[in-house]
Amino acid sequence: MQTPADWQGRRLHFLGIGGAGMSGLAAIALTRGATVTGSDRSASAIVDGLREAGATITIGHDASALPDGPLEIVRSTAITEENPELAAARARGDVVLHRSELLAELVADRRTIAVAGAHGKTTTSSMVAHALHTLGLDPSWVIGGTVRTLGRAAHWGGEDGWLVVEADESDRSFLRLHPTISIVTNIELDHDARDLTALEADFTTFLSGSGEAVVPTEIARVAAPGTKVTAIDLPAGDPQTGVAFGDVTITLGVPGSHNAGNAALAIEALAQAGVDRAASAGALADFVGAGRRFEPLGLSASGARVVDDYAHHPTEVAATVEAARAWVGEGRVVAVFQPHLFSRTRDFAKEFAEALAAADEAILVPIYPARETQEAFPDITSASIEAQWPWHAVAEARGAADFAAAAELASGLAGEGDVIVVMGAGDIRSVGEQIVAAATAQPADASSASASAAASTSSRPAELVADQPMDRMTTVRAGGHAQWFARVDDPERLVALLAWARDEGLAVHAVGSGSNLLVSDDGVAGLVVRLDGDLGDTRFDGHDLIAGGGARFPKAAAAAARLGLAGIEFGVSIPGTVGGSVRMNANAYGGALANTLQWVEIATADGVERREPGALGFAYRHSALTDGEVVVRAAFKLTASEPATVKAALAELRDKRKATQPSGIKTFGSTFKNPPPWPDGPSAGQLLDTAGLRGLQHGAARLSPIHANFVENTGEATTAEIVALMQLARERVHAEHGVWLEPEVRTLGAVELPWA
Repeated sequence: MQTPADWQGRRLHFLGIGGAGMSGLAAIALTRGATVTGSDRSASAIVDGLREAGATITIGHDASALPDGPLEIVRSTAITEENPELAAARARGDVVLHRSELLAELVADRRTIAVAGAHGKTTTSSMVAHALHTLGLDPSWVIGGTVRTLGRAAHWGGEDGWLVVEADESDRSFLRLHPTISIVTNIELDHDARDLTALEADFTTFLSGSGEAVVPTEIARVAAPGTKVTAIDLPAGDPQTGVAFGDVTITLGVPGSHNAGNAALAIEALAQAGVDRAASAGALADFVGAGRRFEPLGLSASGARVVDDYAHHPTEVAATVEAARAWVGEGRVVAVFQPHLFSRTRDFAKEFAEALAAADEAILVPIYPARETQEAFPDITSASIEAQWPWHAVAEARGAADFAAAAELASGLAGEGDVIVVMGAGDIRSVGEQIVAAATAQPADASSASASAAASTSSRPAELVADQPMDRMTTVRAGGHAQWFARVDDPERLVALLAWARDEGLAVHAVGSGSNLLVSDDGVAGLVVRLDGDLGDTRFDGHDLIAGGGARFPKAAAAAARLGLAGIEFGVSIPGTVGGSVRMNANAYGGALANTLQWVEIATADGVERREPGALGFAYRHSALTDGEVVVRAAFKLTASEPATVKAALAELRDKRKATQPSGIKTFGSTFKNPPPWPDGPSAGQLLDTAGLRGLQHGAARLSPIHANFVENTGEATTAEIVALMQLARERVHAEHGVWLEPEVRTLGAVELPWA
């Protein structure tokens, strides 16, 4: 058995020493007596900590910074052969080690528990290390994130203690490790050139090289005959309130059903190591997570909780959003996501969109390139995820040009009781830190600005943005720019904006989620407003739902269902806002908005007034509201029911819509109104179908092969192409059935309509 000074005389030079895995190995090398040098592309707190511990580190990769030899060069897969220090070291004959080779030395020196899998490695490893340390068993660990209760990502403990490590399958380096006990959390492709069969074969080899293994039941099939494997059914539930697992209860200081499963794997592996199950479960009650794994950073200026998470694969993003949802209860989840790698963004754009759309708001910042370059992926940006955004999603995808813009936008969208979760494997954490730091800044004195605004409505309001792109604000992703655009969260500010527009002689248009909307390719003259903040939220007063005009109707329906309030279940099938639904008198699947609507508040340039439903001029897919009249709030009278019953009704409607209508595509929803004598005659979709129009294409626009009454933007379709396709469909239906279909979609700007 070696001693903590047994690496004296070794000279180890780490390339990318500030990385999560490399920094831990460097720290242990220092503990064991080695001379440690290294380089990294940027300074960081991790680099500063290693310097304080005795490492000599340069910023930037340069052959001239390489210490005189002989050296052992330690690299990770992220370090390419073009790295100047690596090239110089090879040229002079230095030994080059992959980081996994150095890790394998540590594994050979200790009884080891190694954790592998696509997701959950760091958290599960941290749980094992935390429990061993809490129980006084003096463990060592090398983990890809700081164990928050232990204050470090790596530690070299007593000779008789267990070593806990992460085992990375992405570059097959985990095959160098032969642990005493292995844990596999899951198996899933994550930007991997191999197919799933090849990946599973690697896990078969890894498990065969382990003394014993613990895996979820669903992946036990990958173990070769004769491998000692314990397969467990992962529990589900909120670990903050307690989840049953066999004869113990899992209670954690972190949310998320996936973390209950991680804890179960950790407890079972510790049992294999001879640790009492009840003792392990008790130790985990104090577990508050690993660094960058749902790590609380503080509060925003408006009181929203801010959380940082390393999630960078769609499955991880989905789990983190789900955990945030459980943690925040009735509050809102605002997700800020930094994609990691152009290639991963390209390969999983649709899956990322689906995962992020489960939040209430989603903000996308530019891609963190890591080892890749934009030049190699010229067409891949964060907008690639926006392009795959589910048209029916409650959340809106918002692009932010940089971290400062993302921090400002997230702060404005989230309030007390909400959570802002920043996610990604890059440097996105700084967005969360900026939000928290801004909360401690002295608030600006707004009195002079308010006085100035009140003095003259002709002065340009501060909210205005000139030349705003509108294509990203529509679900079909087409159209030009708005002359003026503003997001508004207060009725008084909205009235002031409308008054300014009137004084300037500008038309006003309100947009919601961007469904049921076609914007002219030449853009929109005048002012376009979108309601946010309080005007995009919902609240309940007894059985009454009070919804802002900018609130998403599916979100309002879901919130009512959670409280057991019935009456607007149909709203889950309307992919728009409450204000847009009132304006269009939107109904679906037999539900009628007018049946529950009590009143609406309408903003004009003269103020806000309340109107009863009878004053709205409702007709089929129509109201009498004009562009200068903006729905600020609406009240719905609901009836008490059982939450399970209402949720079941919502689920049935979701399933019905999913089974009969396209999803995950760029579309504005139903294209044509159902013609008279519907419902006693065929619907628009049936007429299009029988005319053989499914899949009809014009340019990059086509009628959906699934439901012909949906126009899909298959690439970069223009509004002109979409309108031309609609006219082709109208002409063919008329030739076949003698019926002229009337468009249901609303237009903004000078859209030339042949049927007008």
